Amino acid sequence: MMSLFSNEKVFPGSVSSKEKEILFSILPEYKPGYKIYRDKIETSFFIGNGRFGRGNLILGKKDDIPDLSVSSAPIFAAGGINCEEGVIDIIIHEEQSDQIEIDVSAQQLESIPETITEISRWSYSDWQPGMNAPGDNSDVRETEIVKNQYVLVIAPAHKKLWLYENESGVNHLIPLTNFFNELMGVKRIRDPKIALKPSAFFEDHHKYSDADLADAFASYNKYMHKLNIVIKKKELHKPAKKKSLFSLLRRK
Repeated sequence: MMSLFSNEKVFPGSVSSKEKEILFSILPEYKPGYKIYRDKIETSFFIGNGRFGRGNLILGKKDDIPDLSVSSAPIFAAGGINCEEGVIDIIIHEEQSDQIEIDVSAQQLESIPETITEISRWSYSDWQPGMNAPGDNSDVRETEIVKNQYVLVIAPAHKKLWLYENESGVNHLIPLTNFFNELMGVKRIRDPKIALKPSAFFEDHHKYSDADLADAFASYNKYMHKLNIVIKKKELHKPAKKKSLFSLLRRK
């Protein structure tokens, strides 16, 4: 019996209904940004293995060939399924040249059996403002970047950072190091004991104001070109208007 997401598949190969079910578990249909990926996977085929061994596969058009000359695209969605057989970890990368790279692996298992007994599931994709962190219900910090449009989320227990996009419902996972470097630039911190330790951010995030985080994200987004959004400084936070001497005198 062939296991799910096997690297021994014959390519091109169809995606089984069970494999789609596992991938769709981190692509909620009620969020339009994730439904686009569900629709793409629905008509895709396994066209080859990725670079990283077991469970690393490439989805694409039936007659396409995996392009392994380019580095992996950023992570688009991530989550997991807790089963009696083990824990299944799922990662779906952003589409790149009409191809989608996936990583599906099972802790404690050599391969994923076709029949699994699910206990629970979770994903970063399901998070919405006002919720705690997925999976463990730990605390998060929310910083509104643009009112009613974008929220920056810090999950200290997960050591994860993401941007919630209201229109699409997508939670864009953000690499810590690049964001942290922009934060250090915004704060003009050059002390190596701080600036060279991005991992300490999740313990020390309370030391930075919402305005600091918003400015850092605007800088990150401008120079890294990771997200196709435009954020203007005036949208982030408006400083209180200073009263002139004449207006103060008029009040007397």
